Amino acid sequence: MPGSGAFVVTGDPASPPGATWSYRETLNGVAYDLTGSLRKPVGTGPFPAVIVSHGFGGNTRGYSAAVGAEMVQWGLVVIATNYTHAAGVALGSPGLVTERGASVPNVQRATRLLGLLRSLNYVDMSRVAAHGHSMGAFLTTALAGAQPQAFRAISHTAGGVRTGGTQDELAAPVESQVASIVTPYQIHHGDADVVVPLEMDERLASLLRARGRTHELYIYPGGTHNDVPFSRQMFDRVRSWYRTHGVLTP
Repeated sequence: MPGSGAFVVTGDPASPPGATWSYRETLNGVAYDLTGSLRKPVGTGPFPAVIVSHGFGGNTRGYSAAVGAEMVQWGLVVIATNYTHAAGVALGSPGLVTERGASVPNVQRATRLLGLLRSLNYVDMSRVAAHGHSMGAFLTTALAGAQPQAFRAISHTAGGVRTGGTQDELAAPVESQVASIVTPYQIHHGDADVVVPLEMDERLASLLRARGRTHELYIYPGGTHNDVPFSRQMFDRVRSWYRTHGVLTP
């Protein structure tokens, strides 16, 4: 519980800047040393929630804060943590700096956020979503595969799966991590993205299609790697997706 010693929330999650939190505990043999951010709508809830995951070189004070400021206005509790590919923050644990994106330690970190959300009496755990960008998108895909029953809807920008096994793609999930995804999945990618090739998300969409999974792929003409994650059109489409699949009420 918040303030119990393991999970400590500092500040008011319902205030404009939100709150920060820390979590330190060894659970099932895994030593967790995590920090993050938390936002909630005003009121007692229960509210739906979303896990927001940042990309390479980001942290919860940057990308996650910007996306969280948008999504809390939709009525969502927004929780985020710093991953092994963060910059400007302590590494924490589990994981090494070389274990980026969809790595096992990062999936462990994100999965633990579900437990932290569960400890908050204002969260409706039957209406949880996940959203990420770039390496955070890779992680979001891996999380959706590792926890297939935990989410009502998933969304990401500039992600996908490995297509050629090149060094630059090693942070991305492999096809086997997609096999267990059942959650409705919405994908956004710019066709001018030279950081994460569009082909990676096209491959993810083809794998979901082959398994009969509900999904959408939106391609943004001329969109670069940094255009799409804060696009007004992208946010509107994600919000609609969350409404359609029961995260948000109409």
